Amino acid sequence: MAALLLLCELSGPAVAQSLQDQLFERVVAGANCKQTVNNGLICDYKIGKSLAFSIKDAGGPDTVVGFSHSNINEDFYAVYYFGCIVVVPGHAHPRNYDLDYGVYVSPKNGRVYRTRQECQTAR
Repeated sequence: MAALLLLCELSGPAVAQSLQDQLFERVVAGANCKQTVNNGLICDYKIGKSLAFSIKDAGGPDTVVGFSHSNINEDFYAVYYFGCIVVVPGHAHPRNYDLDYGVYVSPKNGRVYRTRQECQTAR
């Protein structure tokens, strides 16, 4: 029994980190950023079955974040938190064991970050 508890304690953070890495890779793969003729940057994101959002004029003076579809009851959803867009697993995600993890997208440059601190200091 003690060995099982030790195994659970050791595997807990590893599983959370693995899920974090998987989510990071999915968000990076779902990102599509293009520069416009006016030197603006438009980024579209599609993650999972239905999460979709966009950043228009990323880093510009008139940056706009649009959530086309974000629903907590689906596999992924997004929220705006401390100046960053956070992608988190929703209730329908098959491996959402109420773990607290997410991936951060900066409206300043459209890039994806693993931590809130990295996102907030992005330029």
